[in-house]
Amino acid sequence: MISKLFSNSIIYILSLLFNKGLTFLLLPVLTFYLTKEDYGILGIVTAISTIASIYVGFFPSIFLLSKFSNYGKEKIAEYLHHIFTITFISSILILFVLILCQDILLPEIENKTILMFIIILYALFNVFFKILDTIIQLEQKAIKFAILQTFQSIASLGLGLILIIEFSWDWKGKYYAEILILFFIFIYALYYIFKNNYHKFNTDYSKLKELIKFLFPLTFSVLGLYILGTIDRIFVANMLGLEAAGIYNIAITMAIIINMVYDSIYKAITPIIYENLSKENINSEVKVVKLIYIYSASVIFIYMIYITLLPFIFNIMINIKFNEALVLIPMLAIGLTFEGLRKAIESPMVFKNKVKSLALITILASTLNIILNYYLIKIYGINGAAYATVISFFILYILNFILLLKSSKLPWLLKG
Repeated sequence: MISKLFSNSIIYILSLLFNKGLTFLLLPVLTFYLTKEDYGILGIVTAISTIASIYVGFFPSIFLLSKFSNYGKEKIAEYLHHIFTITFISSILILFVLILCQDILLPEIENKTILMFIIILYALFNVFFKILDTIIQLEQKAIKFAILQTFQSIASLGLGLILIIEFSWDWKGKYYAEILILFFIFIYALYYIFKNNYHKFNTDYSKLKELIKFLFPLTFSVLGLYILGTIDRIFVANMLGLEAAGIYNIAITMAIIINMVYDSIYKAITPIIYENLSKENINSEVKVVKLIYIYSASVIFIYMIYITLLPFIFNIMINIKFNEALVLIPMLAIGLTFEGLRKAIESPMVFKNKVKSLALITILASTLNIILNYYLIKIYGINGAAYATVISFFILYILNFILLLKSSKLPWLLKG
């Protein structure tokens, strides 16, 4: 188990660092050609796209991850048919909601209705990308995962640079390039799913009901997490202006470097955690606890390395006009570190279907984040948004840990 975990983790880390690292390597170019306003608009549009992606399909990859070990491929194929149904119906409903709220969400942007259609397409294609990503993760085919990620990153960034530099498409160049590449991945995802028999036409309303019962409460948990990660940009844009939002967006972009590393390790251990939880014996539960400990120690060590290297990386990567972002990054990285620690302890609770409890505490944390953003930004300006992020993610981690202790009797002392 350890050797496979290590090899997959290394592939995931190298793949995600290479692919996401391309974005950061190109930051000197992007921050030269894009203005603070461009980054402000891009941050808001990306935030809306991310939130839309939660309710288009109700984030089905979590169901696939948590149920695959119990149900097996043949039964999961029946559920995937119903996931497709939910995804396409929900995309239409969310489009209407976005159009109704467009003046609130995009107060300073023209052609709002057309942009809302584009955002829904982004969300739809992104859901299928996540489904394909999850299937490959469940197959534990780390190399295939790396190839998919590499194509998505290189193609999106390459096309984005052409649209920004050669055609002067400003923020639209980066965003529209991502949509086009996601569309090609969407086509490939359908091909991969049908070719490998992951889809079976078998309409069963009990399965539809089970999916909605499992996923819909969990969307509030996922929504809460995304609110924690994105609502601050909207507050900064509305309270401090688009230039401040651009600076904050750069800080978030740099802080996300550390989250990518956490996520890559988590992707490697998640299938193994669920596989061992499904065995329901003490030895397997000890393995789960060991994985959580190894992961948590790795997260803390990675944060220490990141903070040490941050000033050097920032000075090389970021245009001088965004220097105000540097002071925000360590704080945002602390918040993302608490979130990184939380991910591993969430898995046992999802396995035990504690999705309503997870949703409740995440919504509580995100509500607190909204309140903190409003008051702390008024008091401390742009720094207040970073303070709100750290406090909210810390409280969310503590609440998750308390819930885990109450709901799951795992052998924390590693005694079988």
